[in-house]
This record gives sequence, C-alpha cells and structure tokens, in this order.
Amino acid sequence: MKKSILMITPENKEINRFRKRQINNFIQITMPYLAAFIDESKYEIILIDEYNQKIPFEKKFDLVVITVNTANAPHCYNISKKFRNKGSKVAFGGPHATLLPYEAQEHCDVLIIGEAEENWPVFLEEFYNGNYKREYKCLNTPSLEGTPIPRRDLIKRRWFTKGAVFATRGCPYSCSYCNLKQIYKDSFRKRPVNEVIDDIKNIKSRFFVFWDDNFFGDVKYVKELLKELSKLNKKWEAQVTLERCNDEELLKLAKKAGCIYFFVGLESFSKETLNSVNKGLNNVDKYKYLIDSVHKYGICIQAGIIFGFDTDTTEVFKTTLDICNF
Repeated sequence: MKKSILMITPENKEINRFRKRQINNFIQITMPYLAAFIDESKYEIILIDEYNQKIPFEKKFDLVVITVNTANAPHCYNISKKFRNKGSKVAFGGPHATLLPYEAQEHCDVLIIGEAEENWPVFLEEFYNGNYKREYKCLNTPSLEGTPIPRRDLIKRRWFTKGAVFATRGCPYSCSYCNLKQIYKDSFRKRPVNEVIDDIKNIKSRFFVFWDDNFFGDVKYVKELLKELSKLNKKWEAQVTLERCNDEELLKLAKKAGCIYFFVGLESFSKETLNSVNKGLNNVDKYKYLIDSVHKYGICIQAGIIFGFDTDTTEVFKTTLDICNF
C-alpha cells in the first residue's frame, strides 16, 4: 500500500511579497531533486512550492518533508506543528536543520542532517517499513556522479522559472562569513559533463539557472561544460567569483554558450573589510576593469553587497552607493 508524502519548499509571507516583485524567481531545485529518489510504487508524491501554491493543511499525509533555511525556520516550525497535530510525521532537512540540529529537532519527528544523497533513500525505505530513526546524518562526502534528473514534471504553475540545475557543489574558497564548508564539508565536487547536459536537455524552457555556489570553481571543468552547452541554444545565468572573470577565453565560451548574467559577490569596496573576512581574492582596484570585461561580452552583472561587517561604519552605505553609481 502506498504512503502519501508531501514535500514543501517553504516561503513566509514577508519573503513572498518581496519575491513576487522580481522577474527571475527560479524555483529552488531541492524538492524536485529529492523527489527523483522516491520509489513511486511505495509513495504518492505531492510537491508544494509556497512561492505560488498554498499548503493543503486540511489534508493528512503519512509524511511531510520540509527543507528549512534560517529565514524561514519559524515559519517551518509552525507548518510542522499543524501537520503533527493532525497525526502526520514531519521530517526536516536543509541548511538550518544541518547547522542548528538541536533547535530544529524540537519541531519535527525526523532530522536529516547534511547532504541527502545517501541518507534520504535509506530514510525513505525505513519509514515505509515503519522502523525509521530519529536522525540521519551525512558522514561521507557524496559523489555527484549518477545523480538523478529532478522531477520537473511535479512542478506546478511555472514555466519560465522552473529551469534550475547544478553542475558543481561547494566552493574552493574559504570566506569566513560563509557556511558552505559546514554544510558540504571542505570539498568541491563536479558532476560528469554529459550528465549535466542531459539534465539541461530535460528543461523544456529555453531559460535556466545554474544553482552552483561557484560555477567557475574549476575553470578547466567549466570550459569543457560550456563547449557542450553551446550546442543547446539555451539562455542561462550563474553565480561566479569576479576574480575568475579575468579570463578572456572563459568569457567568450560563456557568451557563446548563452550566458545572460552573472551574480558576483563583491561584498565590499573596502580592502580592509575583505581581508578581515578572508576574501582578499576580491581586488577592489580591479572591480571596474573586470566588470567592464564581462560587459564587453554582453553579459550583465548582478552584484552582491554585504553590510554589517565589523569594520563597517555608518558611512558605508553612502560610500557604497556612490561607488556603484560612479
């Protein structure tokens, strides 16, 4: 007999109001990806993305799975409480559950800590058989070879923004404000190029986004990928490190492969600040030159700026605005 499983990508009302004003709201790929591991002879799957769907609180499910990030954590705890009161079992995963497991475990029945490729299938089998554990913790560094293609067919009410894919995981750098090393351990991994291309071919829309933490993390690898991607006539965006854009061949390949824009973490225009958080690889003196180089190939830049570093003063806001408008 099949068990029912509800998989939720949560989004509280405040975040939702902000995102609704944006154009490029590509779906979070976590739940469609995890759904690809599920044996449908044992589970009936429903995916809910709160960006544009309502959670069916009126129904009871055997299992409710929620990916928890910090901004949504209180919201996720409220969702869990409602379903647990109806008799559903609730499992948490995601970055917040991984980084603060002792807090998260107070609000769920099962905690999946760290990467899920190995533990998620084990939990599903044990839950189906009724002998599941309270906690599943990733002890190894999973290979990305042979990862399944996300269940995009389960995504509802999206077209332009359902295209999301990942080619790599992690980042080769160690910026002190970033928690990737805690979530993914100290590793940078790559999917086989042919598997990434097959995944992209599965996206019906011409537009998609790479959800990689640092798409240019391995330049040799990404150049090989871009050469294959250029054959698909797609348009895409990715998060990269600006320092890696000091490579004419890389930018040419990205443009030819259909790149529209890069998100880059400038973080600050202060050398002191960048050095204080171990991001000296960002050279403030080269920002304009590198951004001009990217623009030369018709690729837009979306800049990430962080406020609130220990070295910041009240002048940081005006200084940043003046430099950005220069």
